[in-house]
Amino acid sequence: MLKLEKLDFKVLAKNGDAMYELLDTNRARLSPWFWWADEKVTPNKLRFNMFMVLYILSTKYKEFTHKLNPIKTYDEQFLVRDKSGKIGGMMGLDNIDLTNKKAEIWGFAFKGNTETVPALRLLEDYCINALQLDSVYGKVQSENRASKYFWTKYGFDSVELEKGVRVSSHNPTISDIYTYTKVLSR
Repeated sequence: MLKLEKLDFKVLAKNGDAMYELLDTNRARLSPWFWWADEKVTPNKLRFNMFMVLYILSTKYKEFTHKLNPIKTYDEQFLVRDKSGKIGGMMGLDNIDLTNKKAEIWGFAFKGNTETVPALRLLEDYCINALQLDSVYGKVQSENRASKYFWTKYGFDSVELEKGVRVSSHNPTISDIYTYTKVLSR
């Protein structure tokens, strides 16, 4: 059985090396889609851990601003552990919007869909039970065929297309982006 573990400084301190190994093993597959997976950004364990500290600080800042102003969105990240306790991947929720009851969902580095789908179900349950969200969505670059196939196969049925948009604030690449949405059922 898989388990979600909320990512924080303590979890990073205990698991940073294993997290880096997971990234490094899957780098070629991840770097086209995750800007921080590029070897120029996280070439070694030290740079990866520095990046992760900044990432967690950014998450904490968004969480703090959300507490001051509940209209603000925030993020949460999780390690996914397999039944033996080994890290199988990471998943997260970005732009958690409690006003409109939705969030962006992402994940990476699983051993195929035998782990990805149960991990996705755990995160969906968390969205329903802990956050009281009505929907989740995933954003996919038009060139990422595997992710487009995944979202449609697992119940993300509403699709929007944005043409010629910047991939992220950290990645200047311009691409067509598909947004796959799933209405959560209680």
